[in-house]
Amino acid sequence: MKFGIFAFPGSHGYKELIWVLKKQFKKETRMVWHQQDKLSDLDAIFIPGGYPCKGSSEAKCLTESPAINAVIEFAEKGKIVIGIGNGFRLLCDAGLVPGDLRMNRNKRFICRHVFIKPDNDHLPITSQMSNEKWYRIPIATGYGRYTARDETLIEMRHRGQIIFRYCDHLGRISEEINVTGSIDNIAGICNSRKNVFGIVPQPERASLDISGNTEGQGIFRSLIHFLS
Repeated sequence: MKFGIFAFPGSHGYKELIWVLKKQFKKETRMVWHQQDKLSDLDAIFIPGGYPCKGSSEAKCLTESPAINAVIEFAEKGKIVIGIGNGFRLLCDAGLVPGDLRMNRNKRFICRHVFIKPDNDHLPITSQMSNEKWYRIPIATGYGRYTARDETLIEMRHRGQIIFRYCDHLGRISEEINVTGSIDNIAGICNSRKNVFGIVPQPERASLDISGNTEGQGIFRSLIHFLS
């Protein structure tokens, strides 16, 4: 079992991901620089947050990145790809998951802990979690407002593509606690094939024992269980 952590100029979170996978879960992990395209030795890839290629669009960066093209091929083979924070946004731009991530409803960068509740606990990244529980995980994003067309959202509901929704500390889902303004309180989704996942919260920051909050570990445990 071997994990790849995608890294590009302006990315952040990759060090935490490497630490969690290597130190907490004792899994072989390597960094994939954005100019690399050799992924055949990997079982799953994480794309962390950050803002690539400052001064140009993410879409342009995608077309210029050998690694992103390789990630698309990797996903088409059915292997696992997980985008976190702005990594989720990159997946949207690449067409690997439906919908878009737009600026938060309050037009501000949000950095705080939130509660999320699994909407589908039968996926490779949620199988060791529960629809009956909710998890405290931080977000750090200016573009965390998920949007999709009505017909796309209907299809996603039928296909079980909604992974997480924002909720309160009692597990209640309401517009009042919809921190980013996402449609349907959505905090995470997947593609129809259920091998590409995008989530706004950052589970790696709630998985380190030294942080005192390890509620994000369920996502990593689920993935490792799936790949075992």
